[in-house]
Amino acid sequence: MVEPQTEADPTRIDALLDAGDLVSARAALATVPDGDERFVVVKIKLGLYDGSLASGAAMQQLIQLMRRDENFPGAKALYQEASSVAWQARQSNVAHSHPPPPARRRES
Repeated sequence: MVEPQTEADPTRIDALLDAGDLVSARAALATVPDGDERFVVVKIKLGLYDGSLASGAAMQQLIQLMRRDENFPGAKALYQEASSVAWQARQSNVAHSHPPPPARRRES
C-alpha cells in the first residue's frame, strides 16, 4: 500500500525507478498533483522506462525543461540516459543537434 506522504517525494520515486519498481513508482506518482513541477523528471523517467515515452520525445521534454532551468534536479542525467538509450537502439538522436545547455559557472 502506498502512503502519499512517504512516497510523494521525487527522490524516493527516482529510487523506485532505479530499482525497477515501476508499479510502486506509478502508484506514488498517482498521488502527486498534476501541476507539481518537482515530479516532471521522474514522470519522464517512468515513461522512458515503461516504454510509453520514446527516448527522443523524452529528450525533447528534457530540453524544454532545461531551457527554463538548466540546473533542474535530475534533468541533465536523465537526458544523457535517454540519449544513450536512443543511441543503443539506433534511433535518431536529438543530442547530436541539441545538446543539453552548458553549465554556467557562478561567480562568487
